[in-house]
Amino acid sequence: MKNIKIFLCTLLALSAILMTGCYEEPDLINEITATKGKVAQISVVWLGTTRTTTANTSVITGLTAAPGTNTNFNIEFTSEVPVKEFRVYWAPTASGTKTLVATVPAGTQKYDAILRNYVLAVPVTAQETPKTSRVFFAEIVAENGLVSAQKSATLTTN
Repeated sequence: MKNIKIFLCTLLALSAILMTGCYEEPDLINEITATKGKVAQISVVWLGTTRTTTANTSVITGLTAAPGTNTNFNIEFTSEVPVKEFRVYWAPTASGTKTLVATVPAGTQKYDAILRNYVLAVPVTAQETPKTSRVFFAEIVAENGLVSAQKSATLTTN
């Protein structure tokens, strides 16, 4: 009787081991995400001819200028994939309808060794109306067709 109990316990243990060996855990992360490839990352955008920072080293993105003034909209970015083009838009507000200002092909950006990022300066002109604002947006299109998240900066006239 004792040998039968030992045999049954052994048989149950072996069957439990064999059954758990066949069980495959579902990969929930891969089931809920579908990767299409890498995308360029915009670190920061700013307006003006020089990159200025606050005391705590935050980049000052906005600019106040005279109506009709020419300046640069600078896009600072990194990318692990080849870039196809850069797009710059403007809108009267952050949530307003965007108008395409410029499409710049890749190859015109410069690597800044101090910032350790690429920077592209796109010439823009301040609006003619005094005491108004215009929001400029940047996005980067990679060779794989994926588009970066947009970043923006506000140009105000005095």
